[in-house]
Amino acid sequence: MSGEKKEIVLLDGGTGMSLVEMGHPELDTDPLWSAAIVKTHPDDLVKLHKEFFLAGSNVVVTATYQASIQGYMSRFKMTEEEAIHLIRKSVTLAKDARDQIENFSGHRGLVAASIGPYGAVLCDRSEYHGRYADEMTRQELSSWHLTRMQHVASTNPDLLAIETIPSVKEAEAILDDLKQFHGLKAWVTFQCKDGHHTAHGETIQEAIRAVTSNPHVVAAGVNCVEPCHVTSLIQSIAQLGISVPIIAKPNTGQFVDGKNSDKHKTVITDMVEDWISEGATWIGGCCFIGPSDIRDIKNKLDANPSITLVDASYTLGL
Repeated sequence: MSGEKKEIVLLDGGTGMSLVEMGHPELDTDPLWSAAIVKTHPDDLVKLHKEFFLAGSNVVVTATYQASIQGYMSRFKMTEEEAIHLIRKSVTLAKDARDQIENFSGHRGLVAASIGPYGAVLCDRSEYHGRYADEMTRQELSSWHLTRMQHVASTNPDLLAIETIPSVKEAEAILDDLKQFHGLKAWVTFQCKDGHHTAHGETIQEAIRAVTSNPHVVAAGVNCVEPCHVTSLIQSIAQLGISVPIIAKPNTGQFVDGKNSDKHKTVITDMVEDWISEGATWIGGCCFIGPSDIRDIKNKLDANPSITLVDASYTLGL
């Protein structure tokens, strides 16, 4: 890379698998996934968020990916009001971690509230194909997502992370809801089955074009995809000439179709500079990417004279 320095925002890694590796293997089979930790071990969630910030992440994502009112009520035999409290608490815990790091370092990060797909709360890994969207209308998807978004938005996160979305229809349904929250911005990232298509089958160009036409979307890209697909996905997105940052937030290649595999771990630290050269400017990780991986990426990028790490608030004008 040569010429003007590229401004890169460093995101966090995968919340769920990082919690498993911290000593919570029970989450692997919990129907709430990382959202369960908000009830069972909230201090450990704060600790993880802080570790990501200290490793260099400028943005952390809340543990609301698989959270739902019905999910909490069923899992913990609680009331609707108690379930709503936990959804909100997930965001406040991330904000608490952010504030503690700011008090310690003077550096203020951002909190992105995770809005996972409908398939995530079905607990059948269907977000890795998205076929449920064929049986639901856009309005049905929108109505389901709205309730959770209302409770998340009430906690005033810095932005939303609409992530691991398998289909254009579901992304558009969620963005329909976003219109109701004045001033709230979001990024949108798609789960992809290969180097050219979303999990559901639309081209990545079609998907990105659809979401970046929305003025509330401040960044877009891919997450929880295999690293081997990222370069071609970023190339396709870059060809669109979109005006918002392109996100690359892959897993390590060990999480295939929503299931742990015995595939060799891909060290994405060795690949991020290539993704940046193709046009990605917001870099992070998903499943099996922990704070130590983010620290390695930061060190790699810090050593590159053609790259400067910047705050997301700077690129977003916040």
